[in-house]
Amino acid sequence: MSGSLALAASIAGMERADLTALLERRWVPNPAAVRDPLSLALELLRPDSITRALETLDRSGIRALLALAREVSPAPVSVPEREEAETSVLAIGLAGIASQPGGSTRPHAEPVPLDEVADQLRTLLDSPDARERLERDVPHPSRTASDAPAAAAWFGAAQTTTQRAAAALRALALEPVKRNRRGGISQTGVKALAEALRTGQEQAERVVELLRGAGLIHGAVSAAHGDRFAISPDGIAWLRLPHAERWLVLARALAARISGPLSAALRIAEGALGTAAGEVLPIEFPLLPEARLADARVLADAAEDLGFTVDGALTPIASALLDPDSAPLPGEPLSLVRAALPPIAPGVYVQPDLSIIVPGPLAPDDEAALFGVADVEQLGVASSLRVTPPSLARALESGVGIAEARALLERLSLTGIPQPLDFLLTDVESKHGSVIVFAGTGRTRIRVADPAVGDAMLVDRALLHLQLQRDPASLAYVLLSRLRPEHVLAALVDARYAAIAGSDPDAAAESPAGSTPAGSGPAAADPGPADPTADASAEVGPGHRSEPDAGSILGAPDRTVADLVDRVLAGAEQPGSGEWTRRIELAIREKRAIEITAAAGSDVRTFRLLPASLSGGRLRASDQTAGVERTLPVSAITGVEILD
Repeated sequence: MSGSLALAASIAGMERADLTALLERRWVPNPAAVRDPLSLALELLRPDSITRALETLDRSGIRALLALAREVSPAPVSVPEREEAETSVLAIGLAGIASQPGGSTRPHAEPVPLDEVADQLRTLLDSPDARERLERDVPHPSRTASDAPAAAAWFGAAQTTTQRAAAALRALALEPVKRNRRGGISQTGVKALAEALRTGQEQAERVVELLRGAGLIHGAVSAAHGDRFAISPDGIAWLRLPHAERWLVLARALAARISGPLSAALRIAEGALGTAAGEVLPIEFPLLPEARLADARVLADAAEDLGFTVDGALTPIASALLDPDSAPLPGEPLSLVRAALPPIAPGVYVQPDLSIIVPGPLAPDDEAALFGVADVEQLGVASSLRVTPPSLARALESGVGIAEARALLERLSLTGIPQPLDFLLTDVESKHGSVIVFAGTGRTRIRVADPAVGDAMLVDRALLHLQLQRDPASLAYVLLSRLRPEHVLAALVDARYAAIAGSDPDAAAESPAGSTPAGSGPAAADPGPADPTADASAEVGPGHRSEPDAGSILGAPDRTVADLVDRVLAGAEQPGSGEWTRRIELAIREKRAIEITAAAGSDVRTFRLLPASLSGGRLRASDQTAGVERTLPVSAITGVEILD
């Protein structure tokens, strides 16, 4: 038998706070259909809503449901534990209450099982893994003071991951990466970012999720490039922050993701996040799907990367961010983070082999400028960069001149400018603009200032795939390629030619007015951010907020929850909205016959009717036995039974 009436009776008796808590925990498939307790009950009893609620139910709640359904419980449960668990499942709409005759509910009604919930629970427990996890005991680790991480043990990981996050944002500012169909980063994007960060692909994915959770990247859609991850306005602002503030933004975003079942498992594990995600969570919440368990393990790894945990245990600052009341700190979190992280480095060490050793954090402006003229080799407490012809070419394309790059290095270097670096800067400056790549009519054109360089390009093995040919119709030295301008430019830069994207000085004479320089045309349709220091108002595309994953128990934004609460409470307070009315409405929905008892003074009569509508305090129904249609006032109804 349907549990709609029992659940509707439970909902009708809830106060606003209890109903709000219920709707914050449960997923409502169709919020627009909810107008009263019965319609909400019908939505909450849909299989997908029940499944999501059961997946996040702890073992005591599961045993309480088994006991209510008179199933065999895998382990004995004490009376106080059973009563607490029954109250819990009643509060989240996985049990209902029976009604007294006349439609009123008992003040402290005992919970009754819901057939829909019992059937779904039985199906989920058919899985051998779920049943086996339910029968196991939850591990309760015992921690001592010596197990707690030292206050300063986390800063190395904190600084390294913060540096990686900044490098990822700079890379995304230059070139957004594709998103996959599920809304995550594509595999090609992961590989590109892993290369930019000089780290493994799994770590690169975790960095992306940290940035995404903090709102520092968002989805940007363009006609030319499709759906991509790009730096958000908040990400641009974040790059301008000092390192301590950067870390705190990431840490608070990560703390916000430790909620629900994982938060409960963390309390059982006494602050050991690694143990909570890997050992406690699958036992305390035996119906959680593997995808949710895997997400929790990834989150624990991200926390370790960030210095939020050390060897799986929460740091004091992390504990305070999760629960400021139970884990107070001797000061503000920001001041403690600043004290733990190294101070701003006085400068960098430029080596004769063109490498740059950065012994600590730099001021945000100096960091952005230095990373703009050098390639990353290693990121960490002490980072390593290298000045290369491609890195200087990239700087030139972004508008940084060689004179500016030289002045920056002279100002930051504690060892001066070595002769090899001075030679490289002079050489790149002299060759800049000597090879220009631009779009022609049907082919990409490469104008070369020095014919000797052009002849070398024609026989260069690294450029054979470009299929370069001399343009016999041009008075200048121009080469042609069938590949796209951006591909040609990348190949020339990789082969150490000082190539830039631009336009041909003779373009007006050699090509139609419609031809466009390399880097323009369709690709320019995506005006995504190219410079992290650009004005945030230049950003395009709405800020991306990741949707709840497939196992999310959040059904709607806060404002929708408030709207639902208002509608349900208003429906429960309508005249004639008691138990008999709910039974009639359910019969109308399910097209089932009812047996109604109605009284008019001392005259009490019983009818078997097929209800058609209920409005204005009156029931309209057909009496198939008498072959007539009857209209009865709801106030006269003293009993309703739904017939099978």
